[in-house]
Formats: sequence, C-alpha cells, structure tokens
Amino acid sequence: MMGPKKYLGQHFLTAPAYAARAAAAVPAEAGERVLEVGPGRGALSVHLLERFPGMHLVEVDGDTVEALRGKLGDGDYRIHHEDVMGFDFGKAGFPLHVAGNLPYNIGALIIKKTLMYAPQVVSCTFMVQKEVAMRIVSSPHSRQNGWLSIFCQFFGAAKLLFNVPPGAFFPRPNVDSSVFQIIVDKDVDTKLERGQWEDFFSFVDSGFSMRRKQLAKIMSLKLGRDKEFYGDTLVQMGMDGAVRPEDLGTGEWLDFYRRVNAK
Repeated sequence: MMGPKKYLGQHFLTAPAYAARAAAAVPAEAGERVLEVGPGRGALSVHLLERFPGMHLVEVDGDTVEALRGKLGDGDYRIHHEDVMGFDFGKAGFPLHVAGNLPYNIGALIIKKTLMYAPQVVSCTFMVQKEVAMRIVSSPHSRQNGWLSIFCQFFGAAKLLFNVPPGAFFPRPNVDSSVFQIIVDKDVDTKLERGQWEDFFSFVDSGFSMRRKQLAKIMSLKLGRDKEFYGDTLVQMGMDGAVRPEDLGTGEWLDFYRRVNAK
C-alpha cells in the first residue's frame, strides 16, 4: 500500500476507537443520506458503513480509492473519485449529513463549501486540527473568535465533541486534532436572504482584517464612511463604540451588517 501523500495533506486515522466514536456521533437516522469526505484508507468509513450502508464517499486519491474498495468490499455504497472542492454534493442526494477526517491543508475550505449547501446539508461532523476546531466553537470576547467562528456559527451552534491525540494518525502530526459538529438551523435561510450570504461573510472578513484595531476604525478604513458612523451604529446596538471585532458574536454581526446597510 502506498504511503500518505504530503501534498494532499493526508494523515490517515488509524485508531479504531476514535473512528468508531466519530461515526457514532453523526446525527443521521438509518436510511438518511450520508457523505464522507476524504475517507483515506477507510478507518472511519467501516464504522459509518455499519450505520449507513448506502452512503457516498468522495476521495481525490486514485491509489487510495482502490485500497478503499478492497477494504469495504461489495455493498450499496458509492465512491466518487473526485476532488471534493469540485464535487457536486447533490450527487449524494439531499437532505445530506456530511462527515470526514479533513486534510489539514484545505480543511477550512471544505467546511465552507459544505455549509454553503445549507439547509440541504443538515449537519457536518468533521475531524480537524484542534486549533481550527477551537476557532470554530469560540465565543465572543475570545482571541480565537474570528471569521471562521462567525461563518460556522451563522449556520448553527458549533459543538466540540472530543479531542484526538497525534498518535491516532499515520503519519503522526505535530498537533492534536478535534471532532466538532454543526447541526444546521432549520431556519438558516430565513436569517438572511441567501443572495446576501457572501456579502455578509465579506463584511465580517473586512471586520477581522485588522483585529488589533477598534471595529469602527477598521470598517471606516475598509468600507468608507467615517469612524463615527460605525461607532454610533454599535452604540445603537447597545454595545461600546470602541469594541474590537472579536467582541461580537454571530447575532451581533448580523445586526451590525443590517444596520450599516440600511443607512
């Protein structure tokens, strides 16, 4: 069997206990549609397959696909030999639960792509670097609170399920990993008109572009209008006009965005 490919960010999960725990956490019922992203050598797949025999898997590495077919044997599952970033999740059917041990190098991009299918994607259960997971589940006023936090929590509450040590992977990474989960809010498409999602996320991205500065100052520099306009808007929200971007949660960012665009 060929070894992990560094350029693909491959760290294969090898500890059955953690794989079984991650598979058990997927909040789907029997018969619901499930997609595994980046199954690798199938450590997680074998446990998911026990619960969801008709699941779909998407894997870019052709060598791994052949090994995976050999490991999983015959069945009703379907492997898509494609790059997940170009893969149409609709091939797995909707509504859809998505799971996987994500490659370190494009984990955040996969998370973004997955959640932008909401509400057709109803949940994601992903294993990522612990540092990334901590940013995703962080709260306002935390230094870890950033664009990824606000993006993910727009779709639903983000929950850290458990941590996974380096020894559970081959090759052994230099960092811990964590499994987190987001169950997408049923009303996610009513929080903000879908056509405004990208604009909202860009607005938040602008806000976090110079996080040591006050938010009003950042928005003035990035989007125009004077600092007082943004500071007054924050005060109208019941906040201090001198707050920094990490002091706002997702709901406050949405409120701020609406107020700024209404003026």
